[in-house]
Amino acid sequence: MLYGLLHGLEVMVRNAAHHALTESYQMAVWYAAAPPSVYWRDQIAKAKKKPGAGGKPGKVITKLTFGFWVELLQASNHRALWVNQKLNRAFPNAAGKTRFDIHERLKAIHLLRNRLSHHEPILTAANGVYNGNLILPLPHLTECMKWVCLDTAQWIKAQFRYTEAERILREVADKGISP
Repeated sequence: MLYGLLHGLEVMVRNAAHHALTESYQMAVWYAAAPPSVYWRDQIAKAKKKPGAGGKPGKVITKLTFGFWVELLQASNHRALWVNQKLNRAFPNAAGKTRFDIHERLKAIHLLRNRLSHHEPILTAANGVYNGNLILPLPHLTECMKWVCLDTAQWIKAQFRYTEAERILREVADKGISP
């Protein structure tokens, strides 16, 4: 049930970051001009080689992992991307949130997504989902989506049975189930 929410969030963050950096660098292959790191070069090279990528920017960005997009927000990119290249514009509704806040939340969600993908336990008696390190309240997922786009966050919430997920988490909490 959370796959849809997490997938929607990943696509939102990816597209918003790509759009912000494309505008800032004034080219769709912004990753060719961005300050390179070994991790970025490896990830982009792998993405370009994946079937269907064909080296086209729109296809390449869809082949990059969620981890790639999360790492764009790490501290080492603060000046180069967040400030100078306006990556902060990818999160227009994150008033009062810093790059650090957004990065930490996305790291926590990335851990949750990986845990869920590997079929590890995520349900808790604390009315939240466990990412292996901490318990995330379900509203933290949708809040992060809202930082990118309020309307899309509402649409994803409606499409992917958010209310049912809330109900299940309450039932698990009431029963005292833990990972």
